[in-house]
Amino acid sequence: MGKKNKNNIILNQMRDIYYPKEKRIGKYYLDWMGYSIDEENTPSYHHIIKSSTLKSENKDSNPTLENGAYLGVQSHYVLHYIEKIDIELYNAWNYLFLLINKMKCYPIDDVWKMVFNLQEITDKKIDEYLNNKNKGGSYVFK
Repeated sequence: MGKKNKNNIILNQMRDIYYPKEKRIGKYYLDWMGYSIDEENTPSYHHIIKSSTLKSENKDSNPTLENGAYLGVQSHYVLHYIEKIDIELYNAWNYLFLLINKMKCYPIDDVWKMVFNLQEITDKKIDEYLNNKNKGGSYVFK
């Protein structure tokens, strides 16, 4: 079975666990970064612990429920962009993803509040980074 098929199997399992039908509005719902899953932002599997790290430790790098985050492709891109400009924020997202995984159910309201708080911080960091970059400056996130 190819990597894409394994990812899709895990993504379908994650959708069924974390997004029961009663929580979905048609086929629209939010990913774990608070962005809509739709035709343009289709589901994507994110390794919380990178597959390259798992391989280097001689561990199974195949997608699993425990090591995955349910993101849209656009959110996945944003997350890896954040990884390059603010590793602490990237780690905060991954910690939240682990928390959601441990719940094994649709995230409670307090978790969604954390998601939207991190989403706001993420959007500000990216805007700040791009504005500074466009001005020709360099900025190091702390």
